[in-house]
Amino acid sequence: MLESLIDLLKESPLSLWGPFLILVICGLGLPLPEDIVLVTAGMLAQDDGRSWVPVAILMWVGVLAGDSIMFLLGRRFGAKLLAWQGTHHLFPPAKQAKVKALFDKHGTTVLLIARFLPGLRAPIFTTAGAMHVPYLRFACLDGLAAVLSVPLFVWFGHWLWAKFDEDIQKLNAAMSKTQWFGLIVVALILLGSVLIWRWRQRYRERNEG
Repeated sequence: MLESLIDLLKESPLSLWGPFLILVICGLGLPLPEDIVLVTAGMLAQDDGRSWVPVAILMWVGVLAGDSIMFLLGRRFGAKLLAWQGTHHLFPPAKQAKVKALFDKHGTTVLLIARFLPGLRAPIFTTAGAMHVPYLRFACLDGLAAVLSVPLFVWFGHWLWAKFDEDIQKLNAAMSKTQWFGLIVVALILLGSVLIWRWRQRYRERNEG
């Protein structure tokens, strides 16, 4: 998959905006691993002689744009969108029930971890819109989660291409050895953020009480 994306976008006008557009479509439910697209964006940036930082910012905007479209569709069409037969192949009733259980248990905090639940991400954002969660709260929580992951994967791709150039076999080998480390780092940062947020919420509730 990585090699196919690189071959498709390398040395084309879409070497920068191609990953951006793919990330927007991923937010709409495209079954493509987001981390692969972000790593590809970093590799293409290195190949084009770009710094990884502005590319990471652009990819973050693409991630948030795709997620926001799903949220706003949920806000506009609400439960009708989830009940429509045409969406059941993407959001089957069993998946919708799982999303509802997550909201019942964790409230809007679930938006912090939705970024790392590829199969449930789009239904969670659509449900948040249907529940009329304030957009600012949605954007802050989803944007924070994206900040924890997007720059890491773009930088990783940038570093890999600089180290291994166009040797795809070595690139794949390096990714298989190190990708879990990156995911663990992101998960630990996310867990810490959730714990701090929950602690502050309880502290505020005790003071108000």
